[in-house]
Amino acid sequence: MKKIIFSLLAFLFVSSLCFAQPVAQPTAPAGYPIAKPVEIKAVTGQVDSVVIADPAKKTMSEIVVVDGKGQKLSFMVRLSTAILTKEGKEITLSEIKKDSKVTVEYTTNAAGTNRARSIRLAE
Repeated sequence: MKKIIFSLLAFLFVSSLCFAQPVAQPTAPAGYPIAKPVEIKAVTGQVDSVVIADPAKKTMSEIVVVDGKGQKLSFMVRLSTAILTKEGKEITLSEIKKDSKVTVEYTTNAAGTNRARSIRLAE
């Protein structure tokens, strides 16, 4: 009796594998491309300017950094951007002064705007 029950269960298990479907790859809705992973880049340089957001003037917070090659890079600074001292203590954007050495981790969106993820004072 045990052999019959075991054989029946084994048969049901094997036959259930016939109905298994492969795992589908994620797809985007028709007409939309699949988003590629966000690439995080970093640059170290001297602060050229810092702009603090002013809702009345409809300006956003921004920091401009001159890298080692002399190229000016502009970064949008959002509320979620981590701004840290060399020791890792949190500070505000207004505490970063011109000519300070900083390292900025950032992403670039489809429109070409650089968004700072973190800013760390290097000195």
